[in-house]
Amino acid sequence: MNELLIPSLIGAVSLVAAAAGVYRWMRYLTKVRAARLRAQGYRLIRSLQAYSAWIDNQRDLPFTARSLDELTSPEPLTRARRIKHEWFPSLAQHMIRLLQAHSRVIEYLWEQNLLRLSQGSGWRPAYEDQQYLQLRGAQEELIDEMVVICRDLIGDARQPWRSTGSDFSFSNGLGISRSGPASRA
Repeated sequence: MNELLIPSLIGAVSLVAAAAGVYRWMRYLTKVRAARLRAQGYRLIRSLQAYSAWIDNQRDLPFTARSLDELTSPEPLTRARRIKHEWFPSLAQHMIRLLQAHSRVIEYLWEQNLLRLSQGSGWRPAYEDQQYLQLRGAQEELIDEMVVICRDLIGDARQPWRSTGSDFSFSNGLGISRSGPASRA
């Protein structure tokens, strides 16, 4: 009986050691995956912030010097789409809504640009343009919603999100600057 006990114990210890090794390896892989997901989540958030800043910058610039590709899909938006596709497929519907909002904003800015070119003085600064404020406000809400979801997905929802940083304080009557377009804080 002793002849079978020792090999059985060695086999059981080997199985436990192998199971422990597999468990540790799986935990390591899970941590690596979580770290990569977190890093990509922060990249997505920064891309969305950069896109928001890019849109804010477009308001008072003439479109004639830009390529159609840049206006159709600016680099920060393209980067955000790529990160979403590779790492956050659950944000697909939000990205579609963001692309639709982007189309509406760019279309409106084209109309304003044509108005500025044809009439010279028919445009209003961003802080006075209610239609622009409404379009951008809706777009910012969507970006903020995507950021909150992304933070939840990467496990970084400890502190509340405080928006992308666009200076929309002028839309609620606070801090209105009558001297020109709003600037980013």
